[in-house]
Amino acid sequence: LKMGVSEIAPLTFRAVTLPFAGLGLLAVAVLSGASIRIPRPLWIKVALLALFNIAGWNGLLLFGVQQLPAGRSAILAFTMPVWSVLFSLVLLHEPLSKRKLVGMALGVLGLGVLLGEDIRHLQRTPTAALFIVGAAISWAFGTVLLRKWKLPVPQNALSGWLMIVGWVPLALLAPLAAPPGPLTMPSAGAWFAILYNIFLAGTFAHWAWFTLARTLPVAVSSMSSLPVPIVGVFAGMLVLGERPGA
Repeated sequence: LKMGVSEIAPLTFRAVTLPFAGLGLLAVAVLSGASIRIPRPLWIKVALLALFNIAGWNGLLLFGVQQLPAGRSAILAFTMPVWSVLFSLVLLHEPLSKRKLVGMALGVLGLGVLLGEDIRHLQRTPTAALFIVGAAISWAFGTVLLRKWKLPVPQNALSGWLMIVGWVPLALLAPLAAPPGPLTMPSAGAWFAILYNIFLAGTFAHWAWFTLARTLPVAVSSMSSLPVPIVGVFAGMLVLGERPGA
C-alpha cells in the first residue's frame, strides 16, 4: 500500500485494485461450481458489510498510510482485535474468558512495544493516526456483523461481492480526492503494488480472512491477525528503508 500511494492518489489506487480482486474471487466461485447469485433480501446486509469491511477500512486506512511510515501504520491498524472483542461482547454475547483476555492484553502490549519511541511520528501527524484507528474500528465492526449474520452465500461469492460493492463509493470519491494535474505513468514499483494488491492482498488474502471471520469466534479470528504488524515493520525496513528503534 505504501509503495502504491506514494505515487498514486489513495482512493485512485484502491479504485484500480479492488474491482479486479473482487472479480477474481467471483471467478474462483464460478470455477468451483458455486453460485454467485445474492438473494434480493440479503443485498442490504451485503451493502452494510461492504461499507464497514471494505469501503470504511480501505478508505480511512489509505489516507493514514500516505502520511505515516508503513510499519507504524500496520501497528495502529491492527488494534482491530481490541475493538472487535468489545463489539462481540455487545452484539454476539461471546464470553470473554481469562485466556482470551490475557491473549488480547499481551497482543496490545506487543503493539505498544513495537511502537516504542516511534510515538513521535503519531504526534506529528495525529490526523493520520486517527484515520488508521478509525479504519480499524470500521473493520472490527464489519467483522462482528459478518459473524453475527452468517449470510447463506458461498464464501468466495460473498467475498467477491463485498469487494465490488465496497469499491463503488471509493470509485465515486476517487476523482474528488485526486490531486489536480495530468496522470503520469506509474513506476515499476507502483505497478508491483497494484498487482500485489489485486492478486495476493486482494483476492487471496480477502478469501482467507473472510473464511476465518465467518467460521471462528471473533476473539480468535481477530487475534490471528496480530502477526501482520510484525511483517509490516520488517517489510518497511527491507523494502522502504524505514528504521524503527530497538
